[in-house]
Amino acid sequence: MPRATDISFAGYSEPWLHPKCTKMVEHAYTRGHDIRIFTTLVGMNGSDIRRLQMLQFRAFIVHVPDNGTYMNSRLIGKSYLNVMRRLVEANIPSIRFVVLGKVHPDLADIIPAKALERLRPLSSRRGRLESNIIKPRQPVVGPLTCIGNQQHRNVLLPNGDVTLCGMDFERRHVLGNLLRDEYAYLFESSIFHEIADRMNGMDGFLLCRMCEFAHPQTSGCYMDADQQT
Repeated sequence: MPRATDISFAGYSEPWLHPKCTKMVEHAYTRGHDIRIFTTLVGMNGSDIRRLQMLQFRAFIVHVPDNGTYMNSRLIGKSYLNVMRRLVEANIPSIRFVVLGKVHPDLADIIPAKALERLRPLSSRRGRLESNIIKPRQPVVGPLTCIGNQQHRNVLLPNGDVTLCGMDFERRHVLGNLLRDEYAYLFESSIFHEIADRMNGMDGFLLCRMCEFAHPQTSGCYMDADQQT
């Protein structure tokens, strides 16, 4: 993987549920990659925080649990509160704390109110969330753009598969496999060209059509597959 490629520890599930997540972060960092972290802290412990303090990050975003409206409040226990407290005290320069709704009451005295950022309206995850929480959008018809540039935020899975973006939970758009394919191949493959063609209006299944990041394109060619590498 090119050194200029940022590596994000995020994706479809909480990264620190993997017991070797911190080791993988350290490995990517020593290889010269810029690191981005998106986490709820679930699975993280004090040792992880000590090791992460030694590194620098392009982004370190903590999704803070709310009062139970959008997140499972059962995540909040004594060990979780201790980890959050230690992370706040670690004062990592690039860290940001973001929340949907009202912050969980047990965290209100740990995270300074001025440090909390309110997230944009909740995404339906392409209609995967229950409609009583958020209604899915109407599918976009015809050419579209991705205002979140998600096609540049591919997800590497433990088996080596690389999916188009963090919204492809069903793995409908697998670009390739880094245990088998060179990195450049991911953006030269027929699959990637097919995605680009469908974003430009060609018929065929495209998961982007139900995504909140999708925006109708009225003219011109949005995505040139040959310019993505």
